Amino acid sequence: MGGGTGDSAPSDSSTAATGSEAVVPAASAAPAAAAAASPALVDNTPAVPDPVAPWVAAAQSRQKIPFWAIPVLALLPIWAAIYMLTLDTPTPTELGPYEAGAEVYGNKGCSGCHGGAGAGNGNNPALIGPTGATKVFKVPADQVTWVILGSAGYKAAGFETYGDADVVRPIGGGMPAWGEVLTADEIMDAILHERSALNDEKFDIATWRDGFEEALSALVPAEQVAQFTAVLDKWEKDPPAPAA
Repeated sequence: MGGGTGDSAPSDSSTAATGSEAVVPAASAAPAAAAAASPALVDNTPAVPDPVAPWVAAAQSRQKIPFWAIPVLALLPIWAAIYMLTLDTPTPTELGPYEAGAEVYGNKGCSGCHGGAGAGNGNNPALIGPTGATKVFKVPADQVTWVILGSAGYKAAGFETYGDADVVRPIGGGMPAWGEVLTADEIMDAILHERSALNDEKFDIATWRDGFEEALSALVPAEQVAQFTAVLDKWEKDPPAPAA
């Protein structure tokens, strides 16, 4: 019997050890199961967008053309062409002989000596009144010749006086030779202004034609005579008229 008791003690100890070993795996498996059951952590921080280039941002923020305005803009060139066709013809900028004569008289030296209204200035004679241009020169041809040659030209031709027989004036030496400075058109326009605007002489082509070529040809080079005659021909086709 004593032997039987000795055999049973180890058996209990072994059983206890086995029971203890069986508990250990169950305890270690619990954290693993808990970890498997827990959901994965999610990063909820908002994503930072990539920076936008300045020109892209400007294009995105620019106000867009309304869709209804596109047809209007497309038709603008046609409307512009129609508008241009309705405009009046531009007024010609070229001055007529009367207007051009006033400009030459006022801006090319005539008024500086004879006054703006032709009343004279000191020793310079008046172009109006009893000794005015139409009194001293009964026909325009003589005045044109005088203006072309001036005092020096007349003296070189042997003259001591100038003008019509009724109103003779001595040559004082102060008249420039405008034929060396002004064109034929400018001289003719200025004389037209002096005779018509300052002295109320009505333009008459017959009066201007009276002895014109003969008077100029006697003292003026043929080339200049042709230039002045061409102006007179132009006036005969299109007579000068004062501005309305």
